[in-house]
This record gives sequence, C-alpha cells and structure tokens, in this order.
Amino acid sequence: MFTLCLVFGLWHFATQWTTTLLSFLQWDTEEVMTITDLGYIQAFGSLCNAFGALAAGQLADTLGAQSMFLLSAVFTAVYYSGISMARSWYSFFFLQVLRFGYQLDGTAEMYLATVTTESERTSALMRLTIPQAIAMFFGPIVGSKVAAWTSLRTSQFIVGFVLAGTMIPVVLFLLPTTHSIPRLASARLRPQDYWHMISKNSSLKEGLLIRALLISAYVCYEMISRNFLLRNYMHNTNESAYVLLTMAGSLLAVQFIVMPIVQRRASPKRLLQVSLVGLFISYLSAAFANSFEQMLMITAVQTAAYAVAYAESSTQITT
Repeated sequence: MFTLCLVFGLWHFATQWTTTLLSFLQWDTEEVMTITDLGYIQAFGSLCNAFGALAAGQLADTLGAQSMFLLSAVFTAVYYSGISMARSWYSFFFLQVLRFGYQLDGTAEMYLATVTTESERTSALMRLTIPQAIAMFFGPIVGSKVAAWTSLRTSQFIVGFVLAGTMIPVVLFLLPTTHSIPRLASARLRPQDYWHMISKNSSLKEGLLIRALLISAYVCYEMISRNFLLRNYMHNTNESAYVLLTMAGSLLAVQFIVMPIVQRRASPKRLLQVSLVGLFISYLSAAFANSFEQMLMITAVQTAAYAVAYAESSTQITT
C-alpha cells in the first residue's frame, strides 16, 4: 500500500505540473481555440482512453499490474512531453491517441483491490488522496517555477522525463507483484464477454452507471471551469497553482477531518448521497460564479465531494 501511494503520488505530481501549464499552452496556439474545439479534443481523448481500458484489463490479468504501470508511465511521459510541442488544434487532437495508455488510475484501483479486503477498500481509496494532495501542493509550485526560470514549453517538456525517471524505477524495483491469471484462462477473456458479465450482475451495473454519471458531469465541469470560467479570472501560472493548492487542502481536510467523523455516523450509501448533493451544489454554483475567489470555494467543495463519491463507487465496482 505504501509503494502504491508512492506511485500514485509521482503520477499525480506530473499530472498537476501539466495541469498548471496546460490551459496556458492551449491559449498559446497559432489560432485561438474555442471551448467547442477543446470539447472535441477532450472527447477524442476520452474515447482513446476507453479503448485503452479494454486492453489494459486484459493485459493486467495476463501480465500483472506492474506491466500496466510501466506501460502507463511510458505512454503518459511521451504524451506530457509531446504537449510542449503542440501549437495547433490538430497537434493537440492527435496527441490524444497517446491517452490509450493513460491507465494508471484504473490500474491502481485494480491493484488496491488485490491488497485490501472489502471492508478496508473505501478507506484505502481515500488514503490515496494523501499523496494526491501532496502532489497538488508541490506539482504546481515546481511546474510554475521551472516555467518562470525557462519557459512554459520547456517546463512541459521536462515533466515527461521527470515522470518516467521517477516512476519507472519505483515500479520496477519496489512494487510487489500481486497476481496474474494463467494464460489459458486469460485467452478466454474477450471484450465481447464483458457485456454478458455485466448483464448478470445488478450491483455492477448500478456501480458502472453511477461511475458514468460522476465522470461525465466531472468532465463537463472541468471543461467549463478550467477552460472558460478560470480563463476569465486567472492571469498567470501562480493563480493556476492556487486552484490546485485549494484542491490539495480540500482533499486533506476530507481525509483527516470529515471522513473519520462521518464514517462513524453514516452508512456507505448515506455517505455517497451526501457527496452527490455536494457535487450538485458545486456544479450549480459554477453557473453563478463571477470572481476567482468564488471559483476557489466551489473548487474546494467539488474536490472533496468528488473524492468521496468516486471512492464509494469504486468500492461497489471492485466488490
């Protein structure tokens, strides 16, 4: 679990570094991209990610989680460095093909399910928010400082090498192998069998439906907040860092203050319901925000609620 947290933290360190710079890189193009242009990029990237997930599950079962962590690290490192060279809509669009291997979050959930029991799973998933919060603190700071010392594109190019150079050795030498299934059994697993598997399991169907609604709403919110609302209120990379620091503080608060109190007094279902109400309020409030400070408050609520809802839905799916 400690090694998984370390891998998760390194991954998110690079991700938050990139997130700090990405909006500014998307503005610095030959032709200014509209929110519709960004929507097409996001949609194509999500499609590539979905196809990659089908292959990732099979490979993880056949070769083990370690191979998938390594593959994700390589694909993501190339993707992050490639963004630094993108200067048009077409280059951003076709770089999304590399999101086929952007599978660390799903692989981490699968790995976590093999090293925890059902009763521990939600708390273990929430524990992953600790390295994520630390990464949200240091990633933006390092990314913006490197950008100030060099340039936005140089900083973005460097982060790919940082991710590969830190995460690959940890996965190779520290992460224990938990499981793989015999090749004869894995040969019988085919994507067309997944529908049959889902149709017979009502709990899995419900969990996947909740996950689909969570992520679709999250993607829409991110598209609006990061690429439209914050574009009106952010003026430099320091303010982008403030957004990510707010998210980090929110994750730590919900992990160490809110969750210990709520878990003693509420069932998992009630916890999920409360988190969904929090998401509803934050998404609705975004429509009325008119300042950077208001967006920070909305971001804090949304981040905390989404972390809890995602952890609860993941627990139901893996169970």
